[in-house]
Amino acid sequence: MRAMIPVDPPATDPREPPRASRREAALIAASVTIGVALAVAYAFHPDRAGAPGMLAALGALYAVLAAITVMWLRRRGELRAALRPLSGDLARGAFVAAGLYGMAMAVQLALAPRGSPREAWLLRLYLHLGDPLADTRVFTGAIVFVVAALEELVWRGLVMRALEGPFGQVTAWLLSSALFAAAHLPTLFLLGDPLAGPNPLLVAAGFGCSIVWGRVVHRTGRLPPALFAHAFFSWAIVSFPIWRP
Repeated sequence: MRAMIPVDPPATDPREPPRASRREAALIAASVTIGVALAVAYAFHPDRAGAPGMLAALGALYAVLAAITVMWLRRRGELRAALRPLSGDLARGAFVAAGLYGMAMAVQLALAPRGSPREAWLLRLYLHLGDPLADTRVFTGAIVFVVAALEELVWRGLVMRALEGPFGQVTAWLLSSALFAAAHLPTLFLLGDPLAGPNPLLVAAGFGCSIVWGRVVHRTGRLPPALFAHAFFSWAIVSFPIWRP
């Protein structure tokens, strides 16, 4: 009888980062979503409208989460490849941000035109950030730029990548976008209006923009273009308001 020759299992590519387990991915996604939702609820409470602590709360949380993301990517051996800058990243990010800004203006005209009850959604959002005509909006825009870049690092660099392990690229892309939107659910009511009802702007924008930013990461294989796209878009929305009183 022919001796059985053991067959070695296919060797894995040592250069390929380890896949996150389903448990690890779920823990990361749930922790980030819940943590951000709590920070959003704190930041967008009516008592903190226009207050510096509003953005400080979000910035502090995302600074911690960004540090965790960097350590996680480094442990997996992905940090250099994920954050490697290339010529043209700034231009790509600005181009995507400009497209999203144009879409935001179109949605505003269709969904909340001036004089309609739904205009109150935009009014409440911008007044919560502070007077959109004040000189301080330049400072506010700079803070928003940094916070948005940290957001992108966390959601695409940590949450989406972790979910790709057990669920695959497409499902992770859609699921991370849905979770980013879900983290902004408190604004439905905190920025709502008695006449116009719950305010869906940040939730809808969060999902739609995340779809675009996630796609940018998939096409480039890196984070910097999406970081710039997210940061430039958020900065433009604050510095060049799509709604003015």
